[in-house]
Amino acid sequence: MTPSILGRRLFCSASFAAFLPGMANAAAYPDHPIKMVVPFPPGAGTDATARIVAQKLGELLHQTVIVDNVAGANGLVGTKAVARATPDGYSLLIAAPGPMAIAQFMFADMQYDPEADFVPVIKINEARIGLVVGKDVKANTLPELVKLIRDNPGKLNAGNATVGSVHHLVAEMFKIEKGLDFTLVNYKGGAGALTDLMGGHVDFMFIGLSSIVPQVKEGSLRLLMAVGDTRSAIFPDVPCSKELGMPTLIGAQWQGLVAPKGTPPAIVAALHDAVFQALQSPDVKEKLEQIGTEVSTGSSAEFGAFLDAERKRWGPVIKQANIKVD
Repeated sequence: MTPSILGRRLFCSASFAAFLPGMANAAAYPDHPIKMVVPFPPGAGTDATARIVAQKLGELLHQTVIVDNVAGANGLVGTKAVARATPDGYSLLIAAPGPMAIAQFMFADMQYDPEADFVPVIKINEARIGLVVGKDVKANTLPELVKLIRDNPGKLNAGNATVGSVHHLVAEMFKIEKGLDFTLVNYKGGAGALTDLMGGHVDFMFIGLSSIVPQVKEGSLRLLMAVGDTRSAIFPDVPCSKELGMPTLIGAQWQGLVAPKGTPPAIVAALHDAVFQALQSPDVKEKLEQIGTEVSTGSSAEFGAFLDAERKRWGPVIKQANIKVD
Protein backbone atom coordinates (compact mmCIF):
# COMPACT_ATOMS: atom_id res chain seq x y z
CA MET A 1 0.00 0.00 0.00
CA THR A 2 1.30 3.43 -0.91
CA PRO A 3 2.24 5.34 2.27
CA SER A 4 0.03 8.31 3.05
CA ILE A 5 1.52 11.76 3.56
CA LEU A 6 1.12 11.12 7.29
CA GLY A 7 3.00 7.84 7.09
CA ARG A 8 5.85 9.38 5.12
CA ARG A 9 6.18 12.24 7.61
CA LEU A 10 6.23 9.92 10.61
CA PHE A 11 8.54 7.38 8.98
CA CYS A 12 11.12 10.13 8.60
CA SER A 13 10.65 11.09 12.23
CA ALA A 14 10.84 7.55 13.60
CA SER A 15 14.63 7.49 13.83
CA PHE A 16 14.45 10.29 16.37
CA ALA A 17 11.86 8.54 18.53
CA ALA A 18 14.38 7.21 21.01
CA PHE A 19 15.68 10.71 21.65
CA LEU A 20 12.51 12.75 21.77
CA PRO A 21 10.12 12.31 24.73
CA GLY A 22 6.67 11.15 23.73
CA MET A 23 7.74 10.05 20.24
CA ALA A 24 8.07 6.31 20.78
CA ASN A 25 4.60 5.57 19.39
CA ALA A 26 4.53 8.31 16.77
CA ALA A 27 5.39 6.06 13.83
CA ALA A 28 2.27 3.97 14.44
CA TYR A 29 -0.05 6.99 14.49
CA PRO A 30 -2.95 6.75 14.00
CA ASP A 31 -3.74 3.18 15.05
CA HIS A 32 -7.26 3.86 16.38
CA PRO A 33 -10.04 6.43 15.79
CA ILE A 34 -9.36 10.13 16.26
CA LYS A 35 -11.88 12.34 18.06
CA MET A 36 -12.41 15.84 16.67
CA VAL A 37 -14.32 17.90 19.25
CA VAL A 38 -16.67 20.66 18.11
CA PRO A 39 -17.47 22.86 21.14
CA PHE A 40 -20.87 23.85 19.71
CA PRO A 41 -24.15 22.06 18.93
CA PRO A 42 -24.68 20.18 15.65
CA GLY A 43 -25.80 22.20 12.68
CA ALA A 44 -23.79 25.39 13.10
CA GLY A 45 -21.03 26.55 10.75
CA THR A 46 -18.26 25.20 12.96
CA ASP A 47 -19.93 21.79 13.00
CA ALA A 48 -20.34 21.80 9.21
CA THR A 49 -16.67 22.64 8.74
CA ALA A 50 -15.60 19.85 11.09
CA ARG A 51 -17.67 17.21 9.30
CA ILE A 52 -16.41 18.21 5.86
CA VAL A 53 -12.77 18.09 7.00
CA ALA A 54 -13.17 14.96 9.15
CA GLN A 55 -14.52 12.87 6.30
CA LYS A 56 -11.60 13.65 3.99
CA LEU A 57 -9.06 13.45 6.81
CA GLY A 58 -10.28 9.95 7.64
CA GLU A 59 -9.75 8.89 4.04
CA LEU A 60 -6.21 10.24 4.00
CA LEU A 61 -5.26 8.72 7.36
CA HIS A 62 -7.01 5.40 6.70
CA GLN A 63 -8.59 5.80 10.10
CA THR A 64 -11.97 6.91 11.45
CA VAL A 65 -12.22 10.56 12.49
CA ILE A 66 -15.19 11.04 14.82
CA VAL A 67 -16.84 14.45 15.16
CA ASP A 68 -17.92 14.86 18.79
CA ASN A 69 -20.16 17.82 19.67
CA VAL A 70 -19.41 18.88 23.24
CA ALA A 71 -21.49 22.06 23.58
CA GLY A 72 -22.00 24.39 26.50
CA ALA A 73 -21.03 27.81 27.88
CA ASN A 74 -20.46 29.36 24.43
CA GLY A 75 -17.88 26.75 23.48
CA LEU A 76 -15.95 26.71 26.75
CA VAL A 77 -17.04 23.22 27.88
CA GLY A 78 -15.76 21.37 24.83
CA THR A 79 -12.62 23.46 24.62
CA LYS A 80 -11.79 22.72 28.28
CA ALA A 81 -12.33 19.00 27.66
CA VAL A 82 -9.70 18.93 24.91
CA ALA A 83 -7.31 21.06 26.96
CA ARG A 84 -7.39 18.31 29.61
CA ALA A 85 -7.18 15.41 27.15
CA THR A 86 -4.12 13.19 26.74
CA PRO A 87 -1.78 14.91 24.24
CA ASP A 88 -1.39 11.94 21.92
CA GLY A 89 -3.03 13.19 18.72
CA TYR A 90 -6.31 11.37 19.30
CA SER A 91 -8.21 14.29 20.85
CA LEU A 92 -8.34 17.40 18.67
CA LEU A 93 -10.36 20.60 18.78
CA ILE A 94 -12.02 22.61 16.06
CA ALA A 95 -10.99 26.05 17.26
CA ALA A 96 -13.17 29.14 16.81
CA PRO A 97 -12.79 32.83 17.76
CA GLY A 98 -14.96 32.77 20.88
CA PRO A 99 -13.26 30.05 22.95
CA MET A 100 -9.76 30.71 21.59
CA ALA A 101 -9.43 34.49 21.22
CA ILE A 102 -12.35 36.32 22.83
CA ALA A 103 -13.71 34.55 25.92
CA GLN A 104 -10.53 35.01 27.95
CA PHE A 105 -11.24 38.76 28.07
CA MET A 106 -14.86 38.29 29.13
CA PHE A 107 -14.82 35.44 31.66
CA ALA A 108 -12.92 35.51 34.95
CA ASP A 109 -12.32 31.75 35.08
CA MET A 110 -12.56 29.60 31.97
CA GLN A 111 -10.63 26.71 33.60
CA TYR A 112 -8.28 26.54 30.63
CA ASP A 113 -5.70 28.82 29.03
CA PRO A 114 -6.21 29.19 25.26
CA GLU A 115 -2.56 30.10 24.79
CA ALA A 116 -0.81 27.73 27.19
CA ASP A 117 -3.01 24.65 26.86
CA PHE A 118 -3.03 24.17 23.09
CA VAL A 119 -0.68 23.86 20.15
CA PRO A 120 -1.88 25.20 16.77
CA VAL A 121 -2.12 22.76 13.88
CA ILE A 122 -3.66 24.67 10.96
CA LYS A 123 -6.17 27.37 10.14
CA ILE A 124 -8.93 25.81 8.05
CA ASN A 125 -11.25 28.50 6.75
CA GLU A 126 -12.99 31.77 7.43
CA ALA A 127 -16.39 33.31 6.75
CA ARG A 128 -16.31 36.97 5.80
CA ILE A 129 -18.43 39.64 7.48
CA GLY A 130 -20.10 42.65 5.93
CA LEU A 131 -21.97 45.80 6.92
CA VAL A 132 -25.53 45.76 5.60
CA VAL A 133 -28.35 48.31 5.90
CA GLY A 134 -32.10 48.04 5.61
CA LYS A 135 -33.74 49.14 2.37
CA ASP A 136 -35.32 52.21 3.96
CA VAL A 137 -32.08 53.54 5.43
CA LYS A 138 -31.03 56.63 3.49
CA ALA A 139 -27.46 55.55 2.85
CA ASN A 140 -26.11 53.90 -0.29
CA THR A 141 -22.43 54.04 0.66
CA LEU A 142 -20.42 53.74 3.84
CA PRO A 143 -19.58 57.49 3.98
CA GLU A 144 -23.31 58.23 3.68
CA LEU A 145 -24.09 55.87 6.57
CA VAL A 146 -21.36 57.41 8.73
CA LYS A 147 -22.75 60.89 8.02
CA LEU A 148 -26.28 59.73 8.80
CA ILE A 149 -25.17 58.34 12.17
CA ARG A 150 -23.22 61.50 13.01
CA ASP A 151 -26.15 63.71 12.06
CA ASN A 152 -28.44 61.65 14.30
CA PRO A 153 -26.38 60.74 17.39
CA GLY A 154 -27.86 57.91 19.41
CA LYS A 155 -30.85 57.48 17.12
CA LEU A 156 -29.76 54.67 14.78
CA ASN A 157 -29.86 51.06 15.93
CA ALA A 158 -27.55 48.24 14.93
CA GLY A 159 -28.61 44.64 15.30
CA ASN A 160 -26.23 42.32 17.17
CA ALA A 161 -26.81 38.59 16.84
CA THR A 162 -24.72 37.46 19.82
CA VAL A 163 -22.94 39.29 22.63
CA GLY A 164 -19.20 38.73 22.39
CA SER A 165 -19.25 37.37 18.83
CA VAL A 166 -16.83 38.54 16.17
CA HIS A 167 -19.74 40.40 14.54
CA HIS A 168 -20.35 42.24 17.81
CA LEU A 169 -16.69 43.14 18.24
CA VAL A 170 -16.40 44.39 14.67
CA ALA A 171 -19.40 46.64 15.30
CA GLU A 172 -17.76 47.99 18.46
CA MET A 173 -14.49 48.52 16.60
CA PHE A 174 -16.37 50.39 13.87
CA LYS A 175 -18.00 52.60 16.50
CA ILE A 176 -14.65 53.28 18.20
CA GLU A 177 -12.64 53.95 15.04
CA LYS A 178 -15.21 56.32 13.56
CA GLY A 179 -16.21 57.90 16.87
CA LEU A 180 -19.88 57.09 16.28
CA ASP A 181 -22.87 57.10 18.61
CA PHE A 182 -25.39 54.37 17.80
CA THR A 183 -27.24 51.77 19.85
CA LEU A 184 -26.46 48.07 19.65
CA VAL A 185 -29.58 45.93 20.03
CA ASN A 186 -28.68 42.44 21.25
CA TYR A 187 -30.47 39.34 20.00
CA LYS A 188 -30.22 35.66 20.88
CA GLY A 189 -29.19 34.68 17.38
CA GLY A 190 -28.71 35.92 13.86
CA ALA A 191 -32.17 34.95 12.57
CA GLY A 192 -34.02 37.37 14.86
CA ALA A 193 -31.60 40.19 14.15
CA LEU A 194 -31.84 39.68 10.39
CA THR A 195 -35.66 39.54 10.53
CA ASP A 196 -35.78 42.84 12.41
CA LEU A 197 -33.31 44.41 10.00
CA MET A 198 -35.51 43.49 7.06
CA GLY A 199 -38.55 44.70 8.97
CA GLY A 200 -37.00 48.10 9.66
CA HIS A 201 -36.77 47.64 13.45
CA VAL A 202 -32.99 48.06 13.32
CA ASP A 203 -31.08 50.09 10.75
CA PHE A 204 -27.91 48.13 10.05
CA MET A 205 -25.76 45.27 11.27
CA PHE A 206 -22.54 43.37 10.74
CA ILE A 207 -23.36 39.88 9.51
CA GLY A 208 -21.86 36.92 7.69
CA LEU A 209 -21.90 37.58 3.96
CA SER A 210 -23.09 34.10 3.06
CA SER A 211 -26.32 34.58 5.04
CA ILE A 212 -27.52 37.64 3.10
CA VAL A 213 -26.90 36.67 -0.54
CA PRO A 214 -30.61 36.39 -1.52
CA GLN A 215 -31.62 39.58 0.30
CA VAL A 216 -28.84 41.64 -1.27
CA LYS A 217 -29.50 40.28 -4.75
CA GLU A 218 -33.23 41.02 -4.54
CA GLY A 219 -32.60 44.50 -3.09
CA SER A 220 -34.28 44.08 0.29
CA LEU A 221 -30.91 44.80 1.94
CA ARG A 222 -27.93 46.87 0.79
CA LEU A 223 -24.38 45.75 1.43
CA LEU A 224 -22.07 48.73 1.95
CA MET A 225 -18.80 47.08 2.95
CA ALA A 226 -16.99 43.77 3.25
CA VAL A 227 -14.83 43.69 6.37
CA GLY A 228 -11.16 42.97 5.67
CA ASP A 229 -8.26 44.02 3.48
CA THR A 230 -9.56 42.37 0.29
CA ARG A 231 -12.88 42.18 -1.48
CA SER A 232 -15.10 39.19 -0.86
CA ALA A 233 -15.38 36.42 -3.43
CA ILE A 234 -19.13 36.34 -2.76
CA PHE A 235 -19.61 40.08 -3.44
CA PRO A 236 -16.62 41.17 -5.56
CA ASP A 237 -18.24 44.48 -6.51
CA VAL A 238 -18.54 45.65 -2.90
CA PRO A 239 -15.55 47.61 -1.47
CA CYS A 240 -13.67 46.27 1.52
CA SER A 241 -12.93 48.20 4.70
CA LYS A 242 -9.32 48.80 3.69
CA GLU A 243 -10.45 50.50 0.48
CA LEU A 244 -12.82 52.64 2.52
CA GLY A 245 -10.07 54.01 4.74
CA MET A 246 -10.29 51.55 7.63
CA PRO A 247 -7.34 49.17 7.19
CA THR A 248 -7.46 48.05 10.83
CA LEU A 249 -11.14 47.05 10.69
CA ILE A 250 -10.54 43.33 10.37
CA GLY A 251 -12.58 40.41 11.61
CA ALA A 252 -14.04 37.14 10.36
CA GLN A 253 -15.61 33.99 11.71
CA TRP A 254 -12.89 31.38 11.32
CA GLN A 255 -12.16 27.77 12.18
CA GLY A 256 -8.92 25.94 12.74
CA LEU A 257 -7.50 22.78 14.27
CA VAL A 258 -5.58 22.69 17.55
CA ALA A 259 -4.28 19.89 19.76
CA PRO A 260 -3.57 19.68 23.49
CA LYS A 261 -0.23 21.14 24.55
CA GLY A 262 2.39 18.42 24.67
CA THR A 263 1.22 16.61 21.54
CA PRO A 264 4.39 15.24 19.87
CA PRO A 265 5.71 17.67 17.24
CA ALA A 266 5.86 14.98 14.54
CA ILE A 267 2.18 14.19 15.05
CA VAL A 268 1.29 17.90 14.91
CA ALA A 269 3.31 18.26 11.71
CA ALA A 270 1.75 15.17 10.18
CA LEU A 271 -1.75 16.31 11.05
CA HIS A 272 -1.01 19.68 9.49
CA ASP A 273 0.14 18.02 6.28
CA ALA A 274 -2.89 15.74 6.13
CA VAL A 275 -5.40 18.57 6.72
CA PHE A 276 -3.54 20.77 4.24
CA GLN A 277 -3.86 18.00 1.66
CA ALA A 278 -7.56 17.62 2.49
CA LEU A 279 -8.14 21.34 1.99
CA GLN A 280 -6.57 21.19 -1.47
CA SER A 281 -9.08 18.54 -2.53
CA PRO A 282 -11.56 20.04 -5.02
CA ASP A 283 -14.56 18.40 -3.35
CA VAL A 284 -13.58 19.72 0.10
CA LYS A 285 -12.96 23.22 -1.24
CA GLU A 286 -16.32 23.17 -3.02
CA LYS A 287 -18.18 22.02 0.11
CA LEU A 288 -16.51 24.69 2.26
CA GLU A 289 -17.39 27.35 -0.29
CA GLN A 290 -21.00 26.12 -0.36
CA ILE A 291 -21.34 26.93 3.35
CA GLY A 292 -19.99 30.42 2.70
CA THR A 293 -16.38 30.04 3.77
CA GLU A 294 -13.03 30.51 2.08
CA VAL A 295 -10.20 28.01 2.55
CA SER A 296 -7.29 29.64 4.38
CA THR A 297 -4.35 27.30 4.75
CA GLY A 298 -0.86 27.97 6.07
CA SER A 299 1.73 26.56 8.43
CA SER A 300 1.19 25.73 12.08
CA ALA A 301 3.42 28.65 12.99
CA GLU A 302 1.34 31.00 10.85
CA PHE A 303 -1.84 29.81 12.57
CA GLY A 304 -0.18 30.43 15.93
CA ALA A 305 0.74 33.97 14.88
CA PHE A 306 -2.81 34.50 13.66
CA LEU A 307 -4.24 33.41 17.03
CA ASP A 308 -1.88 35.79 18.80
CA ALA A 309 -2.96 38.65 16.53
CA GLU A 310 -6.63 37.87 17.16
CA ARG A 311 -6.16 38.07 20.94
CA LYS A 312 -4.23 41.33 20.66
CA ARG A 313 -6.97 42.75 18.45
CA TRP A 314 -10.04 41.80 20.49
CA GLY A 315 -8.75 42.28 24.03
CA PRO A 316 -8.53 46.10 23.82
CA VAL A 317 -11.88 46.34 21.99
CA ILE A 318 -13.65 44.34 24.71
CA LYS A 319 -12.04 46.45 27.42
CA GLN A 320 -12.80 49.79 25.78
CA ALA A 321 -16.38 48.82 24.94
CA ASN A 322 -16.83 47.36 28.44
CA ILE A 323 -18.46 44.20 27.08
CA LYS A 324 -19.68 41.89 29.77
CA VAL A 325 -21.47 38.54 29.77
CA ASP A 326 -24.53 38.25 31.98
